[in-house]
Amino acid sequence: MRKVMLFLMVFCLAGSLWAVDPTVGTWKLNIEESKFRPTVQAPKEQMIVKRELDADQFELVITGMNADGSPIATQMTHPQQGGLVSGLPEGAMVVLTVVAPGETLTTFLQDGKQVQLHRNTVSKDGKTMQQVIKGTDDQGKPYEETMIYDRQ
Repeated sequence: MRKVMLFLMVFCLAGSLWAVDPTVGTWKLNIEESKFRPTVQAPKEQMIVKRELDADQFELVITGMNADGSPIATQMTHPQQGGLVSGLPEGAMVVLTVVAPGETLTTFLQDGKQVQLHRNTVSKDGKTMQQVIKGTDDQGKPYEETMIYDRQ
């Protein structure tokens, strides 16, 4: 009986490890591999830390330093299965959609108007994450940026 219980415990633990979201972890922006708009200066550094808060919530903390030396500091939470993101400034709304394990779409709205769409995809080996950002600048012109993050 003890062997059966031990086997079940190991099997259940292994199953829960397989179910871990591939985006959970610490990610560092690889500035050299990323592609920014010509009109935007790349940040000096940026880190994303995503962790599971409980069975239904993730926390996302983004830190770093902008090109001008000002700090980057953002913290938000979102449901694991997608939905509204909380912890945002007034008038901002973010909706996260889980496409597949390791792939999400994040829609950014300002005063009800879509301003950006992010597609995050974790590589099959789990070592890199690509974030493709599509949006519209202040003059109404569309743009696209690609940010590459390395798992830490």
